[in-house]
Amino acid sequence: MTLLTRRRLLAAAALTTASGLLAACGGSEPEAAVPADGVPRGKLSVWLHQTKAYDAVFTKLLHSYVQEFGGVDVTPLYVPVDKLDAKLLTAFAGDAPPDLFKIGGWTIAGHARKGRLAPIIPKAMGVPDEKALVAQYDQNAISSLSYQGRLYGVPIDYTICCLYYRRDRFAEAGLDPDRPPTTWEEVAEYSKRLTSADGRKVGLQWILGNPQWTLMQLLALVKGKGGGILSADAGTATLASDAGVEALRYYGSVGNAKLSNPLSGFGLFATGQAAMVVSGLFAMDLFPALNKQLVFGKSFDIAPLPHWDGGQPVAPAYTWGWAVAEQSKLPYTAWHFIDYLQREDVAAQQLKDASLLTPVKGWEKLPGADPKAMEIMAASAPHADFGPQTPVWQEMAKALTDAGDAVAFGKKTPERAAADFDQAMRIAL
Repeated sequence: MTLLTRRRLLAAAALTTASGLLAACGGSEPEAAVPADGVPRGKLSVWLHQTKAYDAVFTKLLHSYVQEFGGVDVTPLYVPVDKLDAKLLTAFAGDAPPDLFKIGGWTIAGHARKGRLAPIIPKAMGVPDEKALVAQYDQNAISSLSYQGRLYGVPIDYTICCLYYRRDRFAEAGLDPDRPPTTWEEVAEYSKRLTSADGRKVGLQWILGNPQWTLMQLLALVKGKGGGILSADAGTATLASDAGVEALRYYGSVGNAKLSNPLSGFGLFATGQAAMVVSGLFAMDLFPALNKQLVFGKSFDIAPLPHWDGGQPVAPAYTWGWAVAEQSKLPYTAWHFIDYLQREDVAAQQLKDASLLTPVKGWEKLPGADPKAMEIMAASAPHADFGPQTPVWQEMAKALTDAGDAVAFGKKTPERAAADFDQAMRIAL
C-alpha cells in the first residue's frame, strides 16, 4: 500500500472533525499544478535551519525519498536558525526564493499578504482538500500557519514555552530543586538568592536582543497582567498601558543585561551563570549539547511557565512549518516531499532524536520525548498563545525588542519605552 493511499484512508476518517480553521479553509485545488500521472519529478531546492540531532532524521529521509522517487533530486541549504528569516526576505526581494523552506508561523501573514507563498496542494499531500489536511493536526498549531482563512504551511516544530532551571544552582543557594517557582513574583525572589554579589551569576536571565524570544517573554508578562501588545484585532498598539508598563518594569528588574554570551541566555544557562531561562522543548537537547555535564533531571530541569500571582496563565507558543514559494515551478513535487517528511513514524522519530514535536492530532501521546516535558506541554496547551498575528510582525517584534532591551540596559524608563513602542507601531500599522 502506498503512502498516499494510507494518507487518504486517514483523511477519510478525519473528515468528520471540523471547527475553526476547518470551516474557513477552502477546498479548491490548483489543478494546473498537478501532473496528470500524479508522479513527482524535478530538482527541488530546500532551505532549513539545522541541528546535529535533526540532521540525522532529515538526511535519512531526503535520501530515501530520492531513492523511492527516482525523478526527483533535492538540494538542501542549511541556514543558522537566527539567520533564516532574514535570508528568506532577501531571497524574496531578489525574486530567487527556494522551492520549499522552513518558515516561522509568525512570518506567514507578512509573506502571504505579499503573494510569496503557494497554497497547499491537497492531492500532493494525499488528501481530498484542506479541511482533511487540517483535521490531522493540532488546531492551534496549524492555524498559526494560515492567513485570511487559507493554509500556507504544515507544522513541523511546535513548542510551548516553559521554565528551565538549574537544579545544581538551586541546591547551592539553599533552594529546593523539587520546588521551582510557580509565579513571577517567586521568580524574582528566587533570583535575588541566586544572584552573586558581583552579578556574574544570576537567577532568571532573559534572552535579549532576539525579536522572537522577546515577544514570547513579554507576551507572558503583559497578557498575564491582563494587557496586550496589540489590540485584539491587531490594529492598534497597546503596550503603553498599566499592564505593559508593569511588565516592562519587571523585565528590567531581573537578570543582568551586561552578561555576554554568543548564545545569549541559552549559553549563560549552559555555563551556569544563569539559573533560569524561558525556552522551548528543543532545549532539552540543546543544553546537553552545549555542556556535556548537564543531565536532565539531575543538573537541570523544567517546570510550567510561571504566571502572576492571582493572574491568568499564559503559555507563549510557536511553530515552525514547511512552506512552498509561489514562484516555485515544482509546487506539486515540493508539497509531495513535504508530505513524505510529515509521516506519523517520522514525527515519533524526530521527537525522540531531536526533541522536535510535529503537532499531529494526539501529539500528547507520541513516544520518544521525556514524559515530564510532554506532560507540561499538554497541561499548558489550553493556555497556548501565539502572539499577535500581523503582516507587520517583523516591525512589531523589532520595536518590542528595542523597548525591552532599552529597559533591561537602563536606557529608558518602562513608561518611555512603552510609549515609543506604541508610536513606532502607529506608523507601521
